[in-house]
Amino acid sequence: MTKPANDANRPRIIGFCWFRRESYQDARSLMADPDVLFDTFDEWLVAARQIERDVTEKGDKVVRIRFDAASFMLWCASHGRMPDEQARAAWAAAEARKKFGTRG
Repeated sequence: MTKPANDANRPRIIGFCWFRRESYQDARSLMADPDVLFDTFDEWLVAARQIERDVTEKGDKVVRIRFDAASFMLWCASHGRMPDEQARAAWAAAEARKKFGTRG
């Protein structure tokens, strides 16, 4: 009889906050840490794709969670969080869990 796969050996599915070109500057202006984000969408996109490649090379999977300003700001308010880098990561992870039941 085979043993069930250990969760530690299964690839993680990681929710990644994914911005859209047409709303990037508006989204950036909502953040408590706009200086952490790239000045332009194109710069952000290059870095985001590199992160996707790095995560994939480690055997995990990135799920793009489309940034929705209203949903994100509501999540921040309901969790007592500032809209910053840590909140973006936590929001994307929560959205991924809701959609895919992930543990990442």
